[in-house]
Amino acid sequence: MININMSKRLFFILSISLIFGVAACQRLASGDAPVVVSTPQATPTQTTTPMPSPTATPEKTACTISSGVLANIDIPSELLGKPVNANIYLPPCFGSQPDQTYPILYMLHGQAADNHQWIDLGLIDRIDLLIDAKVMQPMIIVMPYEVSWRIGPEESNFGAALVNDVIPFMEENYQACATRACRAVGGLSRGGNWAVYLGFQYPDVFAAVGAHSAPLFYGELGRIDIALTHTLKVEDLPALYIDMGLKDENKDNIREFVDTLKEFKVPYEFHENEGRHEAAYWSAHVVDYLLWYSSKLVNTNPDA
Repeated sequence: MININMSKRLFFILSISLIFGVAACQRLASGDAPVVVSTPQATPTQTTTPMPSPTATPEKTACTISSGVLANIDIPSELLGKPVNANIYLPPCFGSQPDQTYPILYMLHGQAADNHQWIDLGLIDRIDLLIDAKVMQPMIIVMPYEVSWRIGPEESNFGAALVNDVIPFMEENYQACATRACRAVGGLSRGGNWAVYLGFQYPDVFAAVGAHSAPLFYGELGRIDIALTHTLKVEDLPALYIDMGLKDENKDNIREFVDTLKEFKVPYEFHENEGRHEAAYWSAHVVDYLLWYSSKLVNTNPDA
């Protein structure tokens, strides 16, 4: 309510404001363009409300968590007609930055084993330590379960399901970097057979392939020979890591694979170590494997 003892000066200002306001309304009603009127102030005063500052891009905070998360999920697969069960390792602080993407490694188990094999070999414990020590980059690891492990790639859709069902699912739902430079596939024994098969069948999908104690599928060397002779270019192939124990019962097959690569001048990295075709050997070299994969995949988070 206005006090009747208000100063004449304030009364005058209010009257002028009212007149201008009525005049502006009349002009708007008549269709004239509106006129912006500046009302004089009685006494200039300083505002106490701070001026809004430009919105700053939020800074990424350093991750202080030292352990990743292990999840188990079913990934739909049209090619198999049933889901692919997978253990998934998510690195420390995964999801804390919605715009962050991660390279992704697919690690395949051996014959008569399941998708817990790499976990039993110490893969998760080792990657947590390596990431925490900042000697390798954070990445997602997918360990899918192959149910029908007695048949080869000519009859099995497992490999095609990995490429056409599992990979798209991971890239749509888990902040996985969706380019070739971010993807690697590796495996031990039969899983290594699959990794080599996928690397030569889908060289545009994977940047790196690891074959750990892998004798290769029956007929695989013939397929590789034909592909390298007629269709595949050496420069288009993924990086290759091959290793085995010196007492591995499949060492002759593995060396034949290496000789084939040498014949076609395909770049590769080959390691022969003490050991057999057994868990103790693979567990002893998990760190070697992880560091190699990390070195071959693009670093999507150089500040980590």
